[in-house]
Amino acid sequence: MSQLDLLLYGQACASTLMTIGWMVATKIKNTSYVDVLWAYGVGISGFAYLHSQQDLRNPTRLLVLQVLLVVWSLRLGTHLLLRCLGKPEDARYDYLRQWMGKRANLGFFLFFQIQAFWIVLFASPFLILAHNSAPIDPFDYLGLAIWIIGFIGLTTADRQLARFKQAPKRKRAEVCDTGLWRYSRHPNYFFEWVLWLGYLPMGWSAPEGDWLLVLPVMLYLFLTKITGIPFVEARKLEASGEAYASYVQRTSSFFLWFPKNKETPS
Repeated sequence: MSQLDLLLYGQACASTLMTIGWMVATKIKNTSYVDVLWAYGVGISGFAYLHSQQDLRNPTRLLVLQVLLVVWSLRLGTHLLLRCLGKPEDARYDYLRQWMGKRANLGFFLFFQIQAFWIVLFASPFLILAHNSAPIDPFDYLGLAIWIIGFIGLTTADRQLARFKQAPKRKRAEVCDTGLWRYSRHPNYFFEWVLWLGYLPMGWSAPEGDWLLVLPVMLYLFLTKITGIPFVEARKLEASGEAYASYVQRTSSFFLWFPKNKETPS
């Protein structure tokens, strides 16, 4: 089966998954689970792409990549699932629902299908990674080290935020600005980006390895311009007002950096 066939087959499966997810979300009036489906979907699709090449390529490399992908997908998908269970619809999607009004069901159907496309897009690099038949070398160890740093960082950021939210007597308007959140408004997104950056050295020797350079650019745009930061910050500004506006002025948006000592007048 050609790579194009694999991509088209993956898109058909992802679209079917997201259609079922949309039907359930419409019934329960909660679209928050789309993020869970995306995380598990990328893991399943990427694993399938790696498995489809296992009889042709380096088995040790494929095993390492499969383990990394499964660990990432299970951690993120389960983290998002636990965040959704028993909770009302995420503020981002509640905002979209209000904005779309009577067209919300159709709008969310299209949104779910866009997420299906993102599943295939983020799983597709594993087709390239699987074609790297070279023995394990220092570039692979470098990529693994970057991946581990990213995984530890995003896990730490998520735990720090969860601890902040669970603090007794915490007010909704308060802003988490301690730990990694002191140096970035979205350290979880930053370290997610770092984790995926680790795949570049691992696949650089593959025939199509230079295409992996698109991965960090694509993920950066995805997180900062499309589905991550814009929605989160819009809702946080609405909830926290001046406290979050002050946080925005003194704290880097994405990359970790030292906070400004003085607030810039608005």
